[in-house]
Amino acid sequence: MREKTGAFVLSLAVFSTTLHSTTGWSGPEPFRLERLDGRQFDYNLESFLQRLSFTEKPIHDMSPLWQQNGWYGTGGSSRGKEFYVDSLLQQKLQFEAPVFAGFRHKRSEDLDGRYDRTLFGVGYQADNAWDLGVWADVSGAKEDMDLQFEANRHFSNGSWLSAAVVLADVTYNSKTYGDNRYQQSPVTLYAAAGQQFEEQQLSGFINLNLKTRYQDAAAEQLFSDEQYSAGLNWQSRLSINTELAVQAQGLYGRRSMQQLQLGLHESDWLMRRRFQQLNVELRQANSGLRPLTYGLQANRLQELDSRFAAGQRAAENRRELFSYIATEHALQGNWLAKPVFYVGYASARSEFRQQGDEPLRDNGWLAKISPNFIWQLSAQTGAYVVINPTVKLHNLQFGGGNVQVFMPF
Repeated sequence: MREKTGAFVLSLAVFSTTLHSTTGWSGPEPFRLERLDGRQFDYNLESFLQRLSFTEKPIHDMSPLWQQNGWYGTGGSSRGKEFYVDSLLQQKLQFEAPVFAGFRHKRSEDLDGRYDRTLFGVGYQADNAWDLGVWADVSGAKEDMDLQFEANRHFSNGSWLSAAVVLADVTYNSKTYGDNRYQQSPVTLYAAAGQQFEEQQLSGFINLNLKTRYQDAAAEQLFSDEQYSAGLNWQSRLSINTELAVQAQGLYGRRSMQQLQLGLHESDWLMRRRFQQLNVELRQANSGLRPLTYGLQANRLQELDSRFAAGQRAAENRRELFSYIATEHALQGNWLAKPVFYVGYASARSEFRQQGDEPLRDNGWLAKISPNFIWQLSAQTGAYVVINPTVKLHNLQFGGGNVQVFMPF
């Protein structure tokens, strides 16, 4: 049983994939029109700790997701009335000719709320080394269709390059039934790369949502939106049994609204957003003792909104630091326990609430435990499911349950 469990743990280390909802680790994050409505939910003091505890591996792996057919993700109850989902389903079919056809479905959330992308693609593929593809996000309404042009290159040493251009709502102006129009159409530029060294790995991405201008004819309003994000990941093997991983990512966004009617300029609105996240992990493999992982996550979110304090003070302001420790324990059969203990401090202030009139002003120490019961489904593919009922220790309450899946095809 020990040998079988050891192989299982190794498969987790090799195949585990993490999705990141707020930035572009899993591919382009294009503009979407519903972003202008803002978040459909409110953050509380525990929101980012909940999302951290629902993620088995907070730091992105070296392998790009465009190479991996399968279903990966997590879903569960984050609050009494909210469900958190971060999921990617992908299948690329190859033929005797050097072409491919593919399908991707992503369901996730970012700082503007929840969203879905469903992509169908075709393209040219050469010896599994590189491919050129055209993908379309197709819905029942023609004005909502996106076009994504993508190029990927894989090298024999494990390094890779990826680039994409996304034309969001590409036929909106000619296909919509209403009088609303894009005055400046949304375009996203995306690039990512990974470099493999002997004992180190370096990867990163950049996602540019260029300036978009959208006119709401009925409300006589002109919206402007732009957003830029980037991330860098470095992992190094310090010894045979020890690995250090560091990941940093950041985002800047600017959104405004101007009344088109003369004399109503006092209703003009401006929001600027800054988000930074830093993750550090020290991983110790099995060397006679149980594997251990020590981690830190620091978050900072600031949203300046002209509706509050004339934009001089943040309407949404979060500063958080969480630490965690994880270990592994073999159970009977194909089961493994990977408990994680979290502790940290959060400070949050939010002036505008979707679900209530009272502003949020809260801070304090938070602690949580996530048992993570892992069930191996296939030793050949490395497929597994994680069942994770969490407990909040700072107030001794149920902390939400979630299920995580990793199913390569």
